[in-house]
Amino acid sequence: MAEYQDHFRGQIGGFMQRLSIGQKIMLVGVTLASIAAIVALITVVNRPSYGMLFSNLRPEDASKIVEKLKERSVPYTLDDGGKTILVPKQQVYDLRLSLAGEGLPQSSVIGYEIFDRTNLGVSDFVQKVNYRRALEGELARTILELEEVEGARVHIVVPEKALFKDDEKAATASVVLKLRSGKPLKRETVQGIAHLVASSVEGLETNNVTIVDSRGSLLS
Repeated sequence: MAEYQDHFRGQIGGFMQRLSIGQKIMLVGVTLASIAAIVALITVVNRPSYGMLFSNLRPEDASKIVEKLKERSVPYTLDDGGKTILVPKQQVYDLRLSLAGEGLPQSSVIGYEIFDRTNLGVSDFVQKVNYRRALEGELARTILELEEVEGARVHIVVPEKALFKDDEKAATASVVLKLRSGKPLKRETVQGIAHLVASSVEGLETNNVTIVDSRGSLLS
């Protein structure tokens, strides 16, 4: 083995001696470039894919959420002038729920940029309906991340704006949960779900979010 290593080193040494200074410089440059390319490729492959956590945030909410992410050592990036926070995709739903349980965000967050509202040739009414459905689905997927929840459906009702303020009706939402056997929801978890839904719909208050289980039992 030692003889083989000595022979190999001798061949390398002989090869290097036969190269001109220019060729040696070129060889070193190619080697360094190759190493840099490999490092860059590894970095890109290992970089987590980011997803939308919240958008349209007020500065106060964005600041508080960022502090919570730092406390948990969660990597994040900011977009849209700090109004949008992105985190690793696999952590999006868990973080939404846990932050909602802590009352964050405190202001209304209209969706998560999950629906393109600028589709040409589509009426405003159809866009609103599709957007609402997309938001309902996104909220249901978030709630499904709870260990206790086997199924979830979210229904949102946002009345049309009335001509007079006194005639306006409040937005409402209902959440139907199918719970896993032997896994009841804690009160703070129910409150977190209510806050999550309310903070995702403009004008929706937590006391207007009704949460029931699949048997019709009122949870909130």
